[in-house]
Amino acid sequence: MHRMKRKQGKKLFGMPTLLTLLVAFAALVIYRFSIYPGRDRAFFGKIPFDLKIYQLAGEDLKTGGQLYDAPYIHEFPFTYPPFAGWVFEWMADFSDHDLMVIWQWFTGIALFIVIMLVIRERGYRLGPLTWLVGIALLISSLATEPINGTFYYGQINILLMFLVSLDFLLPTKLRLPGIGIGIAAGLKLTPAYMGLALLFQKRWWAAIGSIAAFAVTIGIGVAFVPDAKDFWTDKVFNSNRIGEVDAPGAKSLRSVLARLTGEDNTALWLLGVAIIVMVTMLALRTAWIRKNSTAAFALTGLSACLVSPFSWYHHFVWVVPFGIWVMLAVNEAIGTRLRTVWGAQLAAVASFLALLIVELPFVAAPVWLGGSSRTLDALETFQPLASLVWPLACFLFIAVYAFWGFVPQKHTTELDAAPTTRIPTVHVK
Repeated sequence: MHRMKRKQGKKLFGMPTLLTLLVAFAALVIYRFSIYPGRDRAFFGKIPFDLKIYQLAGEDLKTGGQLYDAPYIHEFPFTYPPFAGWVFEWMADFSDHDLMVIWQWFTGIALFIVIMLVIRERGYRLGPLTWLVGIALLISSLATEPINGTFYYGQINILLMFLVSLDFLLPTKLRLPGIGIGIAAGLKLTPAYMGLALLFQKRWWAAIGSIAAFAVTIGIGVAFVPDAKDFWTDKVFNSNRIGEVDAPGAKSLRSVLARLTGEDNTALWLLGVAIIVMVTMLALRTAWIRKNSTAAFALTGLSACLVSPFSWYHHFVWVVPFGIWVMLAVNEAIGTRLRTVWGAQLAAVASFLALLIVELPFVAAPVWLGGSSRTLDALETFQPLASLVWPLACFLFIAVYAFWGFVPQKHTTELDAAPTTRIPTVHVK
């Protein structure tokens, strides 16, 4: 008689303690949002600004109009590729309230899926407590300004991250061959940069697939959007349509340099971009050596935001999967070395604190106004250092992981190894 064990993943050390800490923090986040006096927060009750622009663009196309001939709200135009306008046509059929509810729910579900995919990709068993950890992490992510800002504006950032995750975080045999990246790039150009990670994973066909999928989105846009040519021959080269390069809420390298030097110096920006790309490639080398798709996914996303000609603060949603990965890494590193009850509790507390430390530079104003980027950007005494906290944190994350690839490893931990799954064994009676 044959008895086969089921495949099992790893378990978080000190799970009850970690879950308790995450739930307590999630409750604190909800409380802070409930007492925040400003309307500049997620879920304030009115259709988000950017979502309304998406809706108006969809209405224009549905009635035979153009996307790029005039701004939609005040001086703000539609800044996305033609394919995005075609995708947004369905929004014209819904009222503001219904559209807001649908969009925010889909955005939240997409973020939750990404969170659970990160946990699973790192080799953890998705038991009942793990799902509760995922829910607590979902709520806790509102403590970061990128997530708060994405919900506040009704932005598409999280949905783009979800599409890209299908190329990186699904089980190996189920991963899309670059299609997620291609579609995401068709909706908003920045995700095209994620193809760099595919190259370092030596997924050549996936890289080709991403280009092919992107080409299809261009074709659809040209076929169904009257002024698609205007976008690809003119608008795409004008990043100032998205916002002024030195706007305080802009966090890309180009914007940071413009605020520091008082001018938009293209040569200096390109030099900085070259440095960031090289460091990112070293980080991807580490991710390839360690078989860590989550690190490749999250760090390349942060790098894309840094090197983009223009990135609003809410584009940096990639800090959430990165922070969760760090939490898992610290939990594994401590738990495997201190295999006692107290060691497990220490692993739980330390991993929770690691998550908070990683996300601290990105803290949302409703949770801690004094430490938020909007407060730091307004300070005069500690400039330019105060306004550099955000982009420097992102670069530091990438650089430290790049360096980690050159450090000899004596132990196999979550931080530096591929997720392990027990091989089924057969017992014969």
